[in-house]
Amino acid sequence: MEKGMQTLKLLLLFLLHHGIKGKLKSNKDGGEAITTVPVKPNIILLLADDMGWGDLCSYGHPTQECGEIDKMAAEGMRFTQWYSADSLCSPSRAALLTGRLPIRVGVWGGERVFANDGSGGLPKNETTIAEVLKDAGYATGMVGKWHLGINEFLPGDGRHLPHHHGFDFVGTNLPFTNHWDCDESKVHLAHPNPIKCFLYWNATLVQQPFRHDNLTASFLQDSVAFMHNNKDTPFFLYLSFAHMHTDMFSAPRFRETSRRGRYGDGLRELDWAVGEVLKTLVSLQIQHRTLVIFLSDHGGHLEICTEGGSNGILKGGKASTWDGGLRVPGIAWWPGVVAPGQVSQQLVSSMDVFQTAAELAGVTPPKDRIYDGKSLVPILLEKTPAVPTSKLPPSPRTLFHYCSDRLMAIRQGEYKAHFYSMELPTNYTEHCPSGVPKVEYFTSFDCYGPHITYHEPPLLYNIDRDPGELYPLPVEQYDEVIANILAAKLQHQASLVPGKAQCKETSTTLQPCCNPPFCYNCNYKPASHR
Repeated sequence: MEKGMQTLKLLLLFLLHHGIKGKLKSNKDGGEAITTVPVKPNIILLLADDMGWGDLCSYGHPTQECGEIDKMAAEGMRFTQWYSADSLCSPSRAALLTGRLPIRVGVWGGERVFANDGSGGLPKNETTIAEVLKDAGYATGMVGKWHLGINEFLPGDGRHLPHHHGFDFVGTNLPFTNHWDCDESKVHLAHPNPIKCFLYWNATLVQQPFRHDNLTASFLQDSVAFMHNNKDTPFFLYLSFAHMHTDMFSAPRFRETSRRGRYGDGLRELDWAVGEVLKTLVSLQIQHRTLVIFLSDHGGHLEICTEGGSNGILKGGKASTWDGGLRVPGIAWWPGVVAPGQVSQQLVSSMDVFQTAAELAGVTPPKDRIYDGKSLVPILLEKTPAVPTSKLPPSPRTLFHYCSDRLMAIRQGEYKAHFYSMELPTNYTEHCPSGVPKVEYFTSFDCYGPHITYHEPPLLYNIDRDPGELYPLPVEQYDEVIANILAAKLQHQASLVPGKAQCKETSTTLQPCCNPPFCYNCNYKPASHR
């Protein structure tokens, strides 16, 4: 009897330490099954760059090889209506990390993204996921692409880099981005342009131009080391890949391995790295207390054809507010907590990651600002059918789609209203002979340019029935829908205070440069790797 009581006490102590909160679910026998959510679980955010909604095997691509990401989806929850907050890199990432629309944060204006020589960056008065979790006792790490600002006053001050935004560990990173001008394959350029192609370790410039062969492996190495070093404490890891942004690249072992060509080769390398992250968690036996979220920052870049990814049946792509620019693959993996084989049709946003992390960590974000995201915890713990069903009621969620500071469209439940729309790319033959792009360009990029069409009344679609936005509805037959959307628009704009535009200023004096004035042919080994 005493031995049994001792065992019970140990069990209770274990539950108190590792978490006893959860959601009760009725099983088939009429009993209760308990989903136990660990207290302060690890959180890993895996972000692909420019990956389209239709790029993955599990999202319906007919020739992309199935792999680790698809296995991750089968073992967790796959979202069919996950939306980015913007269709370009910098604003979408700012929203992801802060849970707030880019217009509120101030990541808008100018070229809509941060330039390599710009003085703007993610404002320091914004609170990131890393800062919220750090205050809750988490170890915080960032590896990969940043693109939220570099220098502010001097070419090497690094005042906008990740360590100023709550990340204690910052490994190998691209403070700017992978870029068309970084092409080492000689498919498009004779040699890379070092002005736009530089690699950091923490806040130190270590390669200019950077090499692609071991780029993903370096990201992975630093991420695995971070997980090993923090396996006994709650941690947050933000691993932001350079794939699938142009220029196309892959390590030698992945080249010419995909039926899909160079794009498929790069995706296979990304897929491998995601698999290695999950395998590391299993080997450390911490997978049951780790939520992993995989998603893309926005849709694929259609204008560069076979090197720009696939948005499936969705209209438009990167830089536009058609669904092809905003809807992204999204997968949540958490063995023992998120039931496997789930497909969620809930309307969700990348801004929801912030509130999800805060709830799981048991912390309250600053209350002096408006947040645009909602916690995904109720959805993650709600066991949904493994196959989507049209019987699910439409989501009441409202999402606001901006291009810089212009409100372009609103998604409310199953309906989407375009107040402005962007011209679509058409002349693929001229710019992409045999599917290979000759130049990097956008059909419509300027939010106030000649390629923008104003709609009065707004252009209305039922996205559930017409996800390709092909068949506009007769608005005179949808008075109540339009009225609800316009009411949401007025309410939103009444409370909106735009942040100061951060993407406007550029200066050649702030250009990162390893050996001024040449900025070329540098390859230094980080001090921590010696």
